[in-house]
Amino acid sequence: TDIGNDIEVPTQYNVDRKDEMSVPGPEDPSQTVGIPNSPETVASNVPPPPGFGGGTGAAPSLDVSGLGSNVGSIGGMGGVYAPGGIAGRSGATREKLLNEGGGNALSEAAVARGLKFFALHQADDGHWSLDKYGDHYRTAPIGNPASKIIKHNTGEKAQSNDIAGTGFGLLPFLAAGITHKPSGKKSQEDYSKTVMGGVNFLIKKQGKDGNYGGGLYSHPLATIAMCEAYGMTSDPLIKISAQRALDYLIYAQHDGGGWRYGPKQPGDTSVTGWCTMALKSGQMAGLKVPTERYKMVEKYLDGVHDPKSGGYGYTDPGAAPAMTAIGMLCRQYMGVNPRNPGLLKGVEIMKKIHPGVSPANYNMYQIYYATQVMHHMGGEAWDFWNLGPEVGGVRKNGVRDILIAKQVQGADPKKIMLSGSWDALGAHADAGGRIMATSMALLTMEVYYRHLPLYRREMGGAK
Repeated sequence: TDIGNDIEVPTQYNVDRKDEMSVPGPEDPSQTVGIPNSPETVASNVPPPPGFGGGTGAAPSLDVSGLGSNVGSIGGMGGVYAPGGIAGRSGATREKLLNEGGGNALSEAAVARGLKFFALHQADDGHWSLDKYGDHYRTAPIGNPASKIIKHNTGEKAQSNDIAGTGFGLLPFLAAGITHKPSGKKSQEDYSKTVMGGVNFLIKKQGKDGNYGGGLYSHPLATIAMCEAYGMTSDPLIKISAQRALDYLIYAQHDGGGWRYGPKQPGDTSVTGWCTMALKSGQMAGLKVPTERYKMVEKYLDGVHDPKSGGYGYTDPGAAPAMTAIGMLCRQYMGVNPRNPGLLKGVEIMKKIHPGVSPANYNMYQIYYATQVMHHMGGEAWDFWNLGPEVGGVRKNGVRDILIAKQVQGADPKKIMLSGSWDALGAHADAGGRIMATSMALLTMEVYYRHLPLYRREMGGAK
């Protein structure tokens, strides 16, 4: 069975946990602190941006009373072992969550192919390009002496945004438990230098105000990646950068609770979703996020929520499918009970937009968000989404199998350099292109272990 990060090496994980808890990433006390070849220092005495309020900041102070009895006593909400945390990405815990959640060897092999695609399309300075990724095709990952750049003309369109591209490039590696610290596992492809390159690029691009650049659609993507990298390694250099990135997001939040493309602009649900996930990633990594900022997000969500349908709109109340998935995910992270009538109405909307119900529903952007929502809901909702609608007692055409089938696997010699990727289809295809589509597909395939379930309940059977 091919499970792991290297599709060429068959491995069998030991699913019996030896330690009390699996850690997201190994730490070697002999390793130097920081990232090799990164700037020697990162300014840490930059004053907070104008308008930034302090607040308690400590992650464990989050009010989780709304979560109800479905959440087990895992301790404070701060930390990788909290509901929604990142402690499931390594070793036996990953394998256990994969099997329980309905992943399989084929989905993991698809992840391995996708990671290889990203590793072979990284620029020398560590970034990923949305529009010119073909200019950076390499024969081996960064750090391999045999690595040589071979350009290929993709003929594809996408926006020019290297910050967003690098965020999308890093996140699938981190979701697979891969950081800039070598794992030392022979059963895995060593992508530590790949991750190191991406993290180093973002640190170098960060401004004095904490902004990575590229607008408030791109900055939170990079912030999520940096917060996860810190949460998995406790690297102090990454901590400084990630905290400054969070501080910038807090400064940029509109008084109405949302975010848009520039600081202090009235929010839209799409950008607000990315920014909210960035704050939660920082909180789970133990970084400082004032809890009142979540109350502001709730205020924004109330303004775009349609109670009758259970849906959410872009800037006004509505029930746009992708915006509804984003709104629901934010609500889940705000602590809304899974039996909440609004969430249950939203689940029915998600079922109607399932790509297995109609091929016209294939939209990677909404699939990415809806998958997280349904995974956290668990039970029948998750089985419906992951394994497909039930017809004659059999579930088929689930998101898992649809994505596996749509992955480019290099059978066509003309597409060999695209092997492991996904074509950009549906909304936002021209904006993020193949890099965005592939990243979201991979994160969807990694949903089983990327974040621990928010609710302690039946996740559905593995089939």
